[in-house]
Amino acid sequence: MKKKPYSNFLIGFLISGLVWLIFWYWQKSTSAEDGALDLLDRLAAAEARVQAAQARLAQFQRQQVAVAPDDLTEIKGIGSVFAQRLQAAQVVAFAQVADLAVEQLAELLDIGPNRAADIVGEAQKLVG
Repeated sequence: MKKKPYSNFLIGFLISGLVWLIFWYWQKSTSAEDGALDLLDRLAAAEARVQAAQARLAQFQRQQVAVAPDDLTEIKGIGSVFAQRLQAAQVVAFAQVADLAVEQLAELLDIGPNRAADIVGEAQKLVG
């Protein structure tokens, strides 16, 4: 009986070990790339949220600058005391009074909701 050389077994074993090592390294490198891509996606989303917030802030600042103070006593139902209370709350234009909810105006001026509704209606008439 002829003895089979073990060299064929060793060569096959080494080749399969190299194939397994290459496959393991490839899996490791692609999972790291996937993690990096995920981080880049999250970074891009965060940058988009920051840019949107900056745009909203710039728009708000433009609105603040664009509002010219009006004489709030021209609104029927608002005297000098109510005008001072509104100015203290940063409400300085007819349009701002017209945009207020009735409940907000009633709370700011410490009046009833019916009277606040009348004042909001008068402000809306003045705005246009």
